[in-house]
Amino acid sequence: MSTDRAGSAAAPAAAPRGLLAAAALTVLTVPLAAVVTPGTTAGALAYLVPVLAATVLMAVAVHRVPRTRRGPWRWLLGAQGLYLLGESLLTALELRGNDAWPTPADAVYLLAYLPVTVGLLGLNRQRGGGGRRGDLLDAAVLTLSAAVLFGVFVALPAAADSTQPLLTRLVATVYPVADVLWIFLLARMVTGPGARTAAFWWLTGGITCTVTADVLMTFQQFGDGGSTTTRLMNGLWQLFYVGSAVAACTASAPTLAEKKPDGGGGLTVGRLVLLALAAVLPSGVLGALAVTGRPTPTAWLAAGSVALVCLVVARVHDLLQQVRSQAVQLAALARTDPLTGIANRRTWDHELSRACARARREGGDLHVALVDLDLFKRYNDTRGHQAGDELLKAATAAWSEHLGAEGFLARWGGEEFAVLLPSAPGQDAVAALARLDGLRAVVPDGQTCSVGVARWDGTEDPAALLHRADEALYAAKTGGRDRLVAADAPLTDPAAGLADSPA
Repeated sequence: MSTDRAGSAAAPAAAPRGLLAAAALTVLTVPLAAVVTPGTTAGALAYLVPVLAATVLMAVAVHRVPRTRRGPWRWLLGAQGLYLLGESLLTALELRGNDAWPTPADAVYLLAYLPVTVGLLGLNRQRGGGGRRGDLLDAAVLTLSAAVLFGVFVALPAAADSTQPLLTRLVATVYPVADVLWIFLLARMVTGPGARTAAFWWLTGGITCTVTADVLMTFQQFGDGGSTTTRLMNGLWQLFYVGSAVAACTASAPTLAEKKPDGGGGLTVGRLVLLALAAVLPSGVLGALAVTGRPTPTAWLAAGSVALVCLVVARVHDLLQQVRSQAVQLAALARTDPLTGIANRRTWDHELSRACARARREGGDLHVALVDLDLFKRYNDTRGHQAGDELLKAATAAWSEHLGAEGFLARWGGEEFAVLLPSAPGQDAVAALARLDGLRAVVPDGQTCSVGVARWDGTEDPAALLHRADEALYAAKTGGRDRLVAADAPLTDPAAGLADSPA
């Protein structure tokens, strides 16, 4: 991987073979460590092998992440170091036969939550996960559902257990609260707009494993009071360390922060099913406890269910707002030309009918003009289509500014444009024709245009009015271009001034 003098780096096409081999060996240490019986000296030492290997691997891999993306990974590396320290302290205490809980290692574990949180927040920010309200509400629904269950069945019983010392109750309460925070961060990663790379799946999979292991350990402690970890728990915790390290060393680690195309913030079928399950879970648990006759923390579960209903309503409201916004955007797209941003032919037909009806009702003149860029095909062929598009956009901008608020400009098709120019009752028609003839003077890049004008007679059909303007445009083009012609009478050539017209 190459870096420039400013410290930025391009993502490598593939990780070095040595780094990939080290990642593979690190992954293999997890099942090897699980073979040894937990609770024994060999088991305690074997448990440290994946943790140590993952920490070393991550220390090497983080330095290969581009400097501009390295900050969150450094926080995760710091957390990895703290976890290695905590596991080492716990192993030393186990080898000495110390079964007391909490231990000094728990202080290190709890401290490690901070850098992991900062690192995940940094990655989520790089992935653009802070801007869409719908994704935030989805993550809030998932988190609140988990928080209600963790609070009712873990945190509250631990805090209320008066048989335990205050420190024990405090530590037993903080762990589930920290896990809920991680669930929120995990939900933000999953529901956010970032790309789903290999690094993403290793990292989110590792976090899921450690939260699952914490839940299993908590239920074991409250079930039979046992504190000995099982092979499954050890394997899940080790997968967290290994998953974070492998995520850092994969070739996609620098692209973990890349955004994927915006899907509009809608709900996929999978996400809708997941949100539905999360929303009904507290109510379902409440009903199951009531049916089985077990003690039911009705107030807490009911409060959580109400809060979830409020979040679901907020999510539905957000979806409705998105639908309205998209409807407005689609309506605007249906009325405008995508290249120039002015009205399209469909809008022109509607506005022409309205203008004729208004002129019939209120009086005054109405001039319709068709404008054609001269020799546009030759301009396109010699300078390229991109230059042709730029000419069209520049010309429409100049014409719109020249016409002001009184005129209406639309793209008729290709390099042809249509203009509506109403005049107040009693206003000189020559002034309107002069305004339309001025369109020729503002064509950018030294190009010219031809203009055909027809004046509405007060009774004719809009289609007939437009047909007369089209005939005048044809006369202007066949008469030498770069001129304005009014229906039934030529008005100007490039060097002559305006003359009155019976049109």
